[in-house]
Amino acid sequence: MINKIILGICLFSLSGVYAQQGTASPYSYFGTGDQKFKGTNEVKTMGSLAVYQDSIHLNTLNPASYANLQKTTLALGFSATSANVKTSIASDKTKRSAFDYFALAFPVGDKVGVSVGIMPSTFVGYNIVSPGQEGNQKTSSEYNGEGGISRTYIGVGYKITPNLNIGAEMAYNFGDTHNSTTKFITDNGTGLFIDRGSKQMISNDYKGFSYNTALSYSKVYSNHMKLDVAVTYSPETTLKHTQTGSLSTVAFSSTGNLQTIDKIDLETSKKNLVLPQKYSLGIGYGKNHKWFIGAEYTGIQNSKYNNTFGTSQNATFEDTHRFSLGGFYTPKYNGFTNYFDRLTYRAGLRHENTGLVINNESINDTSVSVGFGFPIGINRDSSNINLGLEYGKRGTKNSGLIQENYFNISIGFSFNDKWFQKRRYE
Repeated sequence: MINKIILGICLFSLSGVYAQQGTASPYSYFGTGDQKFKGTNEVKTMGSLAVYQDSIHLNTLNPASYANLQKTTLALGFSATSANVKTSIASDKTKRSAFDYFALAFPVGDKVGVSVGIMPSTFVGYNIVSPGQEGNQKTSSEYNGEGGISRTYIGVGYKITPNLNIGAEMAYNFGDTHNSTTKFITDNGTGLFIDRGSKQMISNDYKGFSYNTALSYSKVYSNHMKLDVAVTYSPETTLKHTQTGSLSTVAFSSTGNLQTIDKIDLETSKKNLVLPQKYSLGIGYGKNHKWFIGAEYTGIQNSKYNNTFGTSQNATFEDTHRFSLGGFYTPKYNGFTNYFDRLTYRAGLRHENTGLVINNESINDTSVSVGFGFPIGINRDSSNINLGLEYGKRGTKNSGLIQENYFNISIGFSFNDKWFQKRRYE
């Protein structure tokens, strides 16, 4: 019964949070928006490592790790981010909250693990007001965007040998984004405001499948030292992309609301969106149940976006290179006298170029993170609550661009139980 109650609470929470705007970044204007991290809270606070795997935590970046799970695991995560957005002449503050992931994984026999889940993949969310000058006329343009792409997946991990796992995942990606540009002439050169302006609306609909594969090796030695090695690879795929739009003449009503005078629908465009190939290689070492440190490199062929988007003449895409370093420490996982001895302390460092290039400037993202795993119950393999804190910087103030200094708070729930095991006594 307690499992059904927990599941019901999680699904109720999911329905209330999933529709919230997940970003407030001006950089989400480009491409399909901000790329959302697709791992759990525990992995994120270790620098986004896909290499670490154990029997009680779900690692959605590495489907081979599912074969290690010994209990059914229900994972749920949320986050809230505040950012200081700065240019060379001005600054502003933004806040956002988001649902991060909902996943269920369970063992099937001794060699197979299966996971299903849903999570956002990209977010679009911005509101920018920009003054301009066209000859002797002054203008004001407002840019708005919302939406994003989500993914629901099923993954399977198989234990080839006691130390070697293989895994594969198939995800269905779906969602839509909406972008609008509203422009008024605030001074026609004689000090007169023109009460009619123009508005362009562009809507994009995306749907299609993507895949991820993984191979992992894990060895525990006689002195409880543990070696982990993992390789993941996602091949290039495409999503169906349908774009619709309209051009309108707009004006402000007597109540101050924007109203449409007339509208022309633009021709519908259908094409394929390239999801570039992605690969990672990670290695880690530590003492089983005690400490771990790992490093990982991830490459994404984001330059493929150049053939897909014509968002802006001064924006292009390049291949992404991500470097991650992180780990954890648990003072005494089986301690009984001091609760804080059983806490897991995590930390990580991540640096990447996001793949976006504006005005010949690569948009880089660097962050440091810490995390705390709070066990629920007295056993090592019990459920746990994971709190994460991340501070980072993205972008630059050079070349008239925007720098974002952000602070992220995330919380993840990991409920572990033998849901599908037949009981002898009721």
